[in-house]
Amino acid sequence: MPFDLILAALGSGAVGLFIGWCGVAGFLLPILFTSVCGLPVTESLLLSFLCFAVSGAIGSRNYYRRGELPLRPALILSAGSLAGGLLGAALGGLLAAETVKVVLYVVVFLSGLAIAVRELRPQKGPEKGSAFPKPLPLLVLGFATALLCALSGAGGPVLVMPLLVAMGVPAKTAVGAALLDSVFIALPAVAVYGSRCASLAALIPILLASVLGHAAGVFAGSVTAAHVPQSLLKRGVAVFSICFSLFMLLK
Repeated sequence: MPFDLILAALGSGAVGLFIGWCGVAGFLLPILFTSVCGLPVTESLLLSFLCFAVSGAIGSRNYYRRGELPLRPALILSAGSLAGGLLGAALGGLLAAETVKVVLYVVVFLSGLAIAVRELRPQKGPEKGSAFPKPLPLLVLGFATALLCALSGAGGPVLVMPLLVAMGVPAKTAVGAALLDSVFIALPAVAVYGSRCASLAALIPILLASVLGHAAGVFAGSVTAAHVPQSLLKRGVAVFSICFSLFMLLK
């Protein structure tokens, strides 16, 4: 058990560090808890979404303080995510554990592919300010991405951020909005998956180790992000995600 706590704390901290540095990698947490720590799917998703709530709160606060998080459109996006997160988590309980794992690995593969495509695409000139989409498209985007994330255990920013950029939102603003959105995806998912855990009391040690390690990683990453080559990190996350998910799907 102590070794599991160390693995959970270090792994969650490492993922948090990557989130603090480049805004992505949260979708690796369910893999950590299921494949490395050996937890059942429901417990793994509960721990993952608790960590997502922490990283989303810390990260979005930093973006807001830097003036890179306009609250009104971000909250409209998040309102859709509340409903989508609740439905996605509810659907997750109706599927067999092996089916949820397959969905998770497919989402991890697609997330890694999306990062790779974005990083390998020729870079445009300096970004100019651009308005968010209208409220209805934002609500639909929040609902659809949250449903998929809550079902599979993906954090949110890895799906929401590229879609916002494609809709004309500057990248840094899109990351800030996606981080706040991940809190609203996580909250209903935590409630639903927490209600399905056989013994919450038995999870408290690994829960505390994971959340504290993740918070420390996100904080350290956000403080040192300006000194880290983000493109190289994102490409590394993409390669690992694609290779690992393909291995798990084909084995």
